[in-house]
Amino acid sequence: MAKIENPKTYTGKDLETIFFRPMLSGPDAIDLGIKIMYNTPVPTTLQFWKRTGDILQKYATSGWTGGASATKYQKSINLSKVKAEVGYSADDYFNMVYENITNRADVNMDDLSGTELEAAETSLFKEAIAESIRATMWLGDTSRESVLNTFDGFIKRLVADKGSTDADIKAEEFSTDFKTSTVADEAENLLKKLWDNSSNVLKEFKSQGNLVYLVTSDIYAKYEEELDSIVLESAYLAKQNGRESISYRGIPVIDIKVSEYLEQCTDMPQSFAILTDRRNLALAVNTADFPGTEVRMWYNPDMMENRQRAIFMAGCDYLLPELVSMAVKAQ
Repeated sequence: MAKIENPKTYTGKDLETIFFRPMLSGPDAIDLGIKIMYNTPVPTTLQFWKRTGDILQKYATSGWTGGASATKYQKSINLSKVKAEVGYSADDYFNMVYENITNRADVNMDDLSGTELEAAETSLFKEAIAESIRATMWLGDTSRESVLNTFDGFIKRLVADKGSTDADIKAEEFSTDFKTSTVADEAENLLKKLWDNSSNVLKEFKSQGNLVYLVTSDIYAKYEEELDSIVLESAYLAKQNGRESISYRGIPVIDIKVSEYLEQCTDMPQSFAILTDRRNLALAVNTADFPGTEVRMWYNPDMMENRQRAIFMAGCDYLLPELVSMAVKAQ
């Protein structure tokens, strides 16, 4: 057997439980450093509650004096209908699917059931979709002719809203090339500047544990290199063993890993860093409230090709500009 011919179609509940929900949850989703909203009722609304200040009042023996309610901020996320299609030659597809199966220790190669094949095919397609969603979430631009143009990403929205008023994103430009820079502590100074320039509201949220630095790989690598240069035994050991994660002042620094896509998206800043609250940036994916959403995998005998197709809705946005401190490389 050198081809896989059984067609598979996921719709309705199967589309959610087998395909999308496992892909949009778990440790990998948390590591993205943003909020993920899956099948939230349409219109998909990003919400944020801000507690009131002083709610204490002098005691009275009777009556109701009330008080100001908590402030609620919300913003609708525009979802775009997107389609993912992949075609493989039958031999290539067979080899990739079987490689996924044989890499597992619990598989009996003498009894490969349809379930084993289905899981391997699904895994192959899920990885491709998840990566495409992740890259578009950051660098998407619907006005672009090709490459990551299915919905507008965070960077386009944030850069478009730069300004000096309270309703604008506070963003600075820098000219440093962090890939070649040899200046000591330059990446650390950038992270410090983001903190110093952030609003009092954003700083107050630090104690809640949801603040995060989202940076491009060049800034991440430069900051990690600066940590290696610290003369401490712990830094020496970390330099040898590597680090699972790094932080600045207790705030996680996350490499968003879009370097290979930035080379193709020359209209975007090629280096940037964002300090924000995880709950302020949201990716929304919906497979429940729109007709035609499905995942389909089949073999085309005319072209001797295995094909995969997914149709769903996706979009992303930020909520409060006061919860964003940003620096981008001048273009």
